[in-house]
Amino acid sequence: MTIFLCDDTMEGIFTAVYDAWASRLGHANVKLQVRGGTMELFADYREAETDMEKAEKVARTIKRELGEEGWEQISRAALAFCKERADAIYRVLVLALPEGRKRKGADILAQIQNPSVCLVMELSRSVWHETHRYMGFIRFHELQSGVLFSEIAPENQVLPLLGAHFADRFPREHFLIFDHTHCDILAHEADGPWWIIKDVPAENKKFEAGAISGQEAEFQRMWRGFCSSVSIKERENPQLQRQLWPYKFRKWMTEGQKDW
Repeated sequence: MTIFLCDDTMEGIFTAVYDAWASRLGHANVKLQVRGGTMELFADYREAETDMEKAEKVARTIKRELGEEGWEQISRAALAFCKERADAIYRVLVLALPEGRKRKGADILAQIQNPSVCLVMELSRSVWHETHRYMGFIRFHELQSGVLFSEIAPENQVLPLLGAHFADRFPREHFLIFDHTHCDILAHEADGPWWIIKDVPAENKKFEAGAISGQEAEFQRMWRGFCSSVSIKERENPQLQRQLWPYKFRKWMTEGQKDW
């Protein structure tokens, strides 16, 4: 068995897909694994160094053969927190793009009885569910420089999915979203593009409590006061609050903090 090791990114996984397919070792004789997983005995390991050109070729093939919906499902699964996702994606593509036979395309994604297809679909739903929640739970703070800043700690790599959403909502704002889990930053330039800065050490994150603008501090004080005033103590339901407003989101939300 030959195992291709790849980075824990969408581009890294797609590069490994390209290398494994091009190796011509036979699909049954290769396996994809994200770096950091458990090593296997008697396996031949090969490094699949992330190559943007290879990754883009795989992405174009997925979009062409599986359509927009198939691309969305697989690309979201590639962003999930799951060590098995790389090999599952490869298996799905092997089924969807059989060599020398009629291509099955997006139809393969309906075959959830297949373990690899089932895992990819589950991961895709998980990533989209977390992304959708962050679309509503993210709180931006205006810094003294005028830049809007937010912090999150997602389980999955949701920044690539949040970029288009917030760029559309705040097209004329400079904003940053720092991902503590993966040490990545989503940066958006006013009236310009957005991009992701990878592997930013947390200690280099230039944000402190005192860096917020005076107007921001006042609005935060008023917002927390409003949330407190509309709360009815006799009707508080902590269990329901934990379901609809999990603790992992509260740390970074204005209404979840007492003060700076």
